[in-house]
Amino acid sequence: MSTTDTDSQDLITVEEAAAELQTTHLRVLMLLKEKALVGAEIDGTWFVTRESLKCCVAHGKDLKVQMGCKTSCSTGGCGCK
Repeated sequence: MSTTDTDSQDLITVEEAAAELQTTHLRVLMLLKEKALVGAEIDGTWFVTRESLKCCVAHGKDLKVQMGCKTSCSTGGCGCK
């Protein structure tokens, strides 16, 4: 799995995030749009921060969008803290 280090953020591609979430790359792009994941577009390619992916895995990929992120989250990559 390839990673990129930009601004001290560990980034993975949308395709890698989709594989980890067992979903499609389009769903990951929608999660980015809905701010359920944190990421950036670099030279036309979208990346997701590993921290926001950890939070998404911990809470479920629809939790923040539908119910709000829990204050008990320890990952912090999703804006919980």
